[in-house]
Amino acid sequence: MKIYTKRGDSGETDLLVRRVKKNDFHIEVNGQIDEVMATILVAKQHIKDQKTLDLLDKIHYTFYQMAYEIALDDLKQIKVFETDVLLLEKEIDHMDETLEKLTKFIQLDQNLAQAWLNMCRVKTRALERVLVELDSHKKVNDHTLKYVNRLSDFFFTLGRTYEIR
Repeated sequence: MKIYTKRGDSGETDLLVRRVKKNDFHIEVNGQIDEVMATILVAKQHIKDQKTLDLLDKIHYTFYQMAYEIALDDLKQIKVFETDVLLLEKEIDHMDETLEKLTKFIQLDQNLAQAWLNMCRVKTRALERVLVELDSHKKVNDHTLKYVNRLSDFFFTLGRTYEIR
């Protein structure tokens, strides 16, 4: 099987059940999801803790499900659930208990793990902006919106755990 099909040469692509223009907002959102997923994979290369790696794998899989949900464009077929949001909140709270209280703005730039987790946070924020824009035109699963919102906080907090003391 060849990697190229030439079906996209006219500016259209397949979105699961239909053909759309490559500038369709569903494509933009899924492109942003893809960027977050790729950034997570790079961040994983700088993390040794197996529990964190497993959690990042779970998040990566949830993004895969989210991309499917966005492409399908059918709220009866949701793939991101409240339990996904609650898991992030639990992890954030657990990490936050071990960290010093923030009293000033900090940069996550002390090592490659921090820098890439910060990049995950930034890419997640970009995704959130286009997801909210899509939601203003076509209803998006509420849990998906909440999940992405929590995830930027998760990446920030996780990055803080890699601070050099």
